[in-house]
Amino acid sequence: MNDDRDPIDRETGIQGPRWHTVHDGYFASRDVARPFIEAVRRAAIEGPPDTIADLGGGTGFVLRELSAGLAPGVRLVNVDLSAKQLAEADAARLRRLRLAADRVTRRDLGVGDGRLLIIMRSLLHYAGSEGLRPLLAHLARQLVPGEALVHQSACFAREEDARCLNLLYQRMRTEKWYPTVRQLQAELQAAGLAVREVAPAPPLVLTSADLAERYGLAPREVEAIREELANRFGTAAGVFEPGADGFTAWLHYHIFVCRRAA
Repeated sequence: MNDDRDPIDRETGIQGPRWHTVHDGYFASRDVARPFIEAVRRAAIEGPPDTIADLGGGTGFVLRELSAGLAPGVRLVNVDLSAKQLAEADAARLRRLRLAADRVTRRDLGVGDGRLLIIMRSLLHYAGSEGLRPLLAHLARQLVPGEALVHQSACFAREEDARCLNLLYQRMRTEKWYPTVRQLQAELQAAGLAVREVAPAPPLVLTSADLAERYGLAPREVEAIREELANRFGTAAGVFEPGADGFTAWLHYHIFVCRRAA
């Protein structure tokens, strides 16, 4: 994750209002978001925050959904690199901050002497395989012992499934990278983030048509990807399934509730 903003610029076509409908509306669905919202609320009850910061918060959907059940006076900060995403966020209810997750600090968030809760949904994979550890270490440094990080991240129970999706994203010319659940738990612990809870979240269905729109893939590229992954991994139900006109893939998500260790 860096400041060149290439991932942001490349995906500009699905940012803003389109973000609410892409991938069958996954990122604007209350039903899909419910397990994550509930996990955040439980963490907020255990350690009441003064500020909640959603890193990569996009249009502010999660914070808007979350706000109804929070104690009065909790500050909500929506952090994202995309101006188009932030423009959709409700400025009357949310503070908007255009900044990368690996650069944002407690001071940027205006926490002062208060308590901070950091949340993220579908963000860690943007860091890539080399950037995951530095990003987690940076986030851990922004928390004081006992404060929480709650995130929903794409990761896989099986190493083979992670390899399949990582090859898919490599072939789509992105640096996004997906670990196994076990790998991600180990990286969180190594960063000083004690994992208190891990629970599955609804998977994200990815059609080749949606991916072609999102990443600017030509039909011949979609076909080449379908052939290569089908030859290497075959049909993996619920992970990668080739079809006559393309393919369908699934990102598997888990929700992690973590607290900064002493």
